[in-house]
Amino acid sequence: MSKRIPIVVANWKLNGGIDLLCASVAAFIGKHFSTKIAICPPYIYMRDMLNFLQHSEIIVGSQNVSKFGSGAYTGETSAQMLKDVGAGLCLIGHSERRQMFNENDGSCQIKVNQALASDLMPVLCIGENAQQREAGITNDVLFRQMHDALADTDITNKEICIAYEPVWAIGTGQAASPEDAQAVHGFIRQELCVIYGVERAEKIHILYGGSVNKSNARELMNQEDIDGLLVGGASLDPNHFIEICKQAEIVAEEIEG
Repeated sequence: MSKRIPIVVANWKLNGGIDLLCASVAAFIGKHFSTKIAICPPYIYMRDMLNFLQHSEIIVGSQNVSKFGSGAYTGETSAQMLKDVGAGLCLIGHSERRQMFNENDGSCQIKVNQALASDLMPVLCIGENAQQREAGITNDVLFRQMHDALADTDITNKEICIAYEPVWAIGTGQAASPEDAQAVHGFIRQELCVIYGVERAEKIHILYGGSVNKSNARELMNQEDIDGLLVGGASLDPNHFIEICKQAEIVAEEIEG
């Protein structure tokens, strides 16, 4: 089993509102987790959530970040702005950003460096689609995504996280099996060792995302190189998300014990 304490990240995507925000905050009142838990709401609700959670250990993160630091870029939000309001992490290169907004490994590389420069933890999302999986080139796709997006990144005294999200599993209700997910995570860890060296690579969290729910969460996190979860649809139900976090807590207790 991994010796890295799990991280669970909720990605609300373009969902939710004040009602969900309040229900989610209320669900965590009086509960303590030794795992890291982060919620990434839409931009417009980040400040409200940060205010509600100011005495909580829950991290508020961003679903995206600009590749620009400042300037005439209407609609963009910089890494420093996110840091200034209290965000702790940002998702980069989510498959929906890649598919719908033409993000690529080059833009991800710029964003990773922007986040690191502002002391935000970048959560770099990588993954293969169904056609790539069927063609047997999953590792080739992940190799390119990682090596291109992490080129020239200095993580000295910084935190970085990788989220493996098989595109074919997102929103389908059909997650990768724990064994298959572990095989891919093991490959990712191997490549992180090449990029950063074994000592640093062993400290980097690799999350699994793709139809995660309370029924498969613990079995996934029991795998050696699966260090947490990136949760989409299931995070929109506060009680369901709490149950996933409880599964992560059980794994954390087993690691610590």
